[in-house]
Amino acid sequence: MKNTKSTSILAAFSTLKALNDAKKYSNAYQLLTEFIQYIIYTDRLYSFTAVEMKKSLNRVFGFDVPEAVIKTASKILPYVIRENGTYKVDSEKVVVDKIFEKTKLLAENNNSGIIDTLVEYIKEKEPDKEIIIDEVIKDLIGFLIEEQQKASGQYTNLISEFILKHERDEKIQLALNSIREGSILYIGINYNINETGSLLKPITLYLGTEVLFSIAGFNGTIYKTLTEDFFVQVRNANINGEKIFLRYFKDVKKEIDGFFGRAEMIVEGKEQSVNTPAMKAIVNGCSTVSDIKIKKSDFYHSLQRHYGIIEDERDDYYSDEMKLYNLESMEYSDPQEQEGWKFVSHINKLRKGGIFRDNIEAEYLFITNTYNTLKISQKQVDKVKEENEVEFVSDYALSVDRMTNILWYKLGNGFGRKECPNNVNAILKARIVLASNIANNVEKIYRETNEQFKKGEITSEQLVARIITLRKKPLLPEDVEGDSIENSMDFSADFMSRFEEEINSNKIALREKDKELEQLEKQRQQQLSEKDKKIEQNEQLIRRQKEATAALESELATYRKQDEIKKKRKERVCRIIKFGFNIFWKIAALVIFTIIAFFLEEKYKTNWIKYLCLVVDGFGFLGTVWMTLKKDISKHSPKSNETMSGD
Repeated sequence: MKNTKSTSILAAFSTLKALNDAKKYSNAYQLLTEFIQYIIYTDRLYSFTAVEMKKSLNRVFGFDVPEAVIKTASKILPYVIRENGTYKVDSEKVVVDKIFEKTKLLAENNNSGIIDTLVEYIKEKEPDKEIIIDEVIKDLIGFLIEEQQKASGQYTNLISEFILKHERDEKIQLALNSIREGSILYIGINYNINETGSLLKPITLYLGTEVLFSIAGFNGTIYKTLTEDFFVQVRNANINGEKIFLRYFKDVKKEIDGFFGRAEMIVEGKEQSVNTPAMKAIVNGCSTVSDIKIKKSDFYHSLQRHYGIIEDERDDYYSDEMKLYNLESMEYSDPQEQEGWKFVSHINKLRKGGIFRDNIEAEYLFITNTYNTLKISQKQVDKVKEENEVEFVSDYALSVDRMTNILWYKLGNGFGRKECPNNVNAILKARIVLASNIANNVEKIYRETNEQFKKGEITSEQLVARIITLRKKPLLPEDVEGDSIENSMDFSADFMSRFEEEINSNKIALREKDKELEQLEKQRQQQLSEKDKKIEQNEQLIRRQKEATAALESELATYRKQDEIKKKRKERVCRIIKFGFNIFWKIAALVIFTIIAFFLEEKYKTNWIKYLCLVVDGFGFLGTVWMTLKKDISKHSPKSNETMSGD
């Protein structure tokens, strides 16, 4: 809300609630006409445009209403006529409903008293600081109107403490809850929900890790209650046919599996226990890895069977087809920011870059309680608004509370006087805000303390004492109490030191400390054992590699020997063939010579040719025998054998 100088902004939401209780309205436009009529009367308007009325509604009541809604609501007024984009007012017929004036005045008086009491409380808590009243009112509006993830002003924690401290003050709580209930009715105006009763189009809601853990009860009873409210609205929407489908991305499943994986490491003693409600809920009652695996299996089974939540079927978010709609960038160094953009980008890819004016008809939404992702979603919405010059663009991510309220209103509960969702309770929200702040401080100090211990700046006794002190802090909203809120919110060095002294002097705490020391030593020994095991595994690997190398070399030698034998056999066959061929051609030559000789003898009738032939044949035969014997002698001689052995 932009204007925080008047309690009228707070009173406007109380007035919405009171008017809805006192009169019968069938839609948000009728409610809005009451506020438009008041501005026409008090500002003595004779004409106005939708833009001018939009500014006036924001200035007087803090409403940020789309122009289209203002145009529709203005048409209902019987004394207003539209001409060329301007609304002409018949001033003689202008009247203001007495109920409206009375309701608004009463709300302003009540809120004024609350603000005065709140400012006094803040002065008592921070006497040395200057109190900026406008900032106090701004943060109070943010606390009561905005989602719990966005309530983060400089006075938000003190406002939460104040509400918790006045838990039993019915007047204060009634006034605060009226404002919060009125903010749900305002959803119908701000989101331009003009038709109620049922959903006309199907929509798929992708749930974040913390939402799934909340429905399982891992984040405590309050978060489970709020998430159950959400599922009640989903079931109501699906009574006459399924319109809302519930899924979770594969990236969310990967995150959940990693969480259960760390839980397994904790029960094995390989990792120190993480001081978060979800991890405590998972680890508690588990002594073995099998116990964790069973709890994990039950978790996924419950999501599907009891709530109809299943894993997303798609795995093509990084395909070439989806590149056109990608919103992710490598320039984000913060892992949480990267993750937030990833989920917002996934929704944009599913929508194929489409721009929707209504969250209910946006086809795909990411439901999360992670502030960073919600902030990124809003950043992208603002960018699309500016680029396309449109007044309203559907979100990419919404909180559980906001989606619950939108569905509650859309399903026609706003004007049916049905009980509001649990998230309108101011005390409940105060507990959530404070528990979140405590958890953030616990995580921060826990991390810093471990770093100090690693650097040798504190002893192991101091480390254990601080861990025990931090464990005493309430992390679940239901554990935050107004009577002990000062100690719960105190994280000063003096507070931590005081508890160190108390622990050192307390026998029970000492036993607890010894147990923690033993756990630390066990963890250290486990780490050393893991190192030794890794070294041994590396040595075994090296030995196996050497053995494999030796076996390979032996096998290669065998192959070489076999190749050598084959080679020698081949050479021997070649020599035999060559030898046979030599004998053959020599004998053939003698036979041919003999035949020629006998032919000549027959032709010339002389004997000398025959004798000459016999002489030549004899010498040829003796020469062949001699060469054969010479080769055999050379082959089988000792010298020859030595030469062959050497080869």
